[in-house]
Amino acid sequence: MSDLPAATRIAWLLVAALASVVVALLAFMLKRGSGTGQSEAVFVAGTAFAGCMVLCLGVLSAAFGT
Repeated sequence: MSDLPAATRIAWLLVAALASVVVALLAFMLKRGSGTGQSEAVFVAGTAFAGCMVLCLGVLSAAFGT
């Protein structure tokens, strides 16, 4: 990503963050719908966010190079 302009890098990072938020919200709703407590659902959502963000950053790094 080093050869891309700063605005493009920021835009791709925002896309990755928004995708991670969507995954976290889906994980929260699925876990909460299964009847578990809210604190456990928040923990699962946070884990899903972190996992998706790491995956997105890895894909971006591989796609655009460092």
